[in-house]
Amino acid sequence: MTGLSRAAAFARRAIAAIAPDVFIFAVVALVFAPAAVETFLNLDDFNYVAGCPFVKDGLSAGNIRAAFRTLGHGGIWMPLTSVTYMADITLFGSGWKPHHVVNVLLHAVNAVLLFRLLAALAPRFAGKVRVVLPCMAAALLWALNPERSEAVAWVASRKEELWALFALSGLLAWRRHVVRGSAESYSAAFALFVLSCLCKPTAMAFPLLAMAVDWLVSDPWRGRAQWRLAAMRYVPMFAVSAAVGAIAVYSQSHPEGQATVELFSAPFWWRALNASVTAGLHIFHAVVPVGVYADSRVVPDGWPLESAKGLLALAAAVAGIVLVMRRRPKGDGLRRVAPFAAFWFLAAFVPVSGIFGAVGDNAIAPRYSYVPAMGLAALFAWGVAALSARRGMAVAAGCSAALATVFAAMSLPVTRSYATDASLAARTLRCDPDNWRALRTLGRERAGREGRLDEGVELLRKSLRLRPSRLTADILAYTLACRGGAGDFAEVRRLARHAMRNPRNDPGGMALDALGIAAMREGDDRTAVAMFSASLAAPMRSYSNWHTLLNFALSLANAGRRVEAVENLLKLSSVRDEGVRSRALDALDAVKNHRPGRLEWKPD
Repeated sequence: MTGLSRAAAFARRAIAAIAPDVFIFAVVALVFAPAAVETFLNLDDFNYVAGCPFVKDGLSAGNIRAAFRTLGHGGIWMPLTSVTYMADITLFGSGWKPHHVVNVLLHAVNAVLLFRLLAALAPRFAGKVRVVLPCMAAALLWALNPERSEAVAWVASRKEELWALFALSGLLAWRRHVVRGSAESYSAAFALFVLSCLCKPTAMAFPLLAMAVDWLVSDPWRGRAQWRLAAMRYVPMFAVSAAVGAIAVYSQSHPEGQATVELFSAPFWWRALNASVTAGLHIFHAVVPVGVYADSRVVPDGWPLESAKGLLALAAAVAGIVLVMRRRPKGDGLRRVAPFAAFWFLAAFVPVSGIFGAVGDNAIAPRYSYVPAMGLAALFAWGVAALSARRGMAVAAGCSAALATVFAAMSLPVTRSYATDASLAARTLRCDPDNWRALRTLGRERAGREGRLDEGVELLRKSLRLRPSRLTADILAYTLACRGGAGDFAEVRRLARHAMRNPRNDPGGMALDALGIAAMREGDDRTAVAMFSASLAAPMRSYSNWHTLLNFALSLANAGRRVEAVENLLKLSSVRDEGVRSRALDALDAVKNHRPGRLEWKPD
């Protein structure tokens, strides 16, 4: 064989080796390409990126140090994830589309890594049966499931993808260590585990996943001497997990700029019930991904059908494992696969189940299934490989391809719903019409961005009836103040009476703004000045000062305090917001030239 023919043969083998990876990557990236939009969600996206003081300016030594030192920003410690946001800003600018593109690419890479891990771990039962097709099918079904849309389309969910990326890579290295006894592979696995913890504390589950891999590949837990030797390898990893767990508890209980949160206020039986229902719903959606939406509620107001469905799905999964263990003969591969899949699911799920943290009525989220569902993918891949003969493999491959196509088609509308807060809330309300949080979000969007004040008021009122909330009351008060209909100002004062009694009761400033707008529109300039001044001094404002400062300046002018009005209007004469700048310049001209009449409030 000539050198040229040998090179050609090597190239053919290389292409054949990477062809499954390229295929999986291309399909997943293509299906989730619609997630790459130039918009963001107020739900954590702004707080994690553009509103984060150590992220918004991009990569720098000081920002990286702050990311590692700041434990409670957003209630979670994820320094390496924050560094990736910084890198996006430095490399691609401040737009949102690059963040979305990176998320899509990370998910596609994770699908490839999952395929490689499933193929590498294919247990001995597979024998000579080809496992490539079942593992490809399992990776694609996992990646294209609509439950993955949240982790991909939501910028703030990148932490799920990143810890999965490092965990999958670490488990591949761990397998090499188990099979070959390589110290270098152990070091690589340990380093990747640490990196995954720096992306999200949920990665503390990695040592348990490594134990499952160890048991599947070598079963080192039979003899006492082997058990001790194997256990020693895990001591450093569990030490890291304990430290990361302690940081996670502190971060969640001491969110930056907020009151201390009591993580274990709900009784244990309630948290266990919540976790059981959530686990069952994730299992159900792995097979039948219907009704997947954001901000889902597990046990709201009594005992709804959704909660019963989750418990039934969990019971069916447990019964299936027991049946496999009893019916399959000893030595059969499925007797190992079923426990492995169950252990993987539980190990990755427990940290996000709510058992070890605060439990609200939205303690289930599609993104929480990102890594746990990989255990179910393993069950599918190896189950098909074990049960399908050579001729049956073609049938299984055809059915898997059809199912993957269905999953991809179902993922598209879910992915698109994450484009804006309004579309996300609208999808949630189609699935859960009484979701009070989605009602509040959609009401705010209808009134604020779209100017549909009447519709926004009704949505906000319904949300407030379903779940009394000071934030909802403040948003409703602001919307009513802007609408200014008959009786609206009286309702504003009722909703914002906590801020009227003491401005410190409104650290966000929204209720104070509502009172200021109402007073300004009623001609009570003295009260308007006082309310806007207190709002500008609010310590936890989550939105721009520009509109409030403009209203403050207009109120000062109407109250006859023209010098102060000019000083504040000059501050607004060069802001980026064209609408604010234009109105400020017009008001400045009117004040300087002593034009008669009041300066009227206008909607933002």
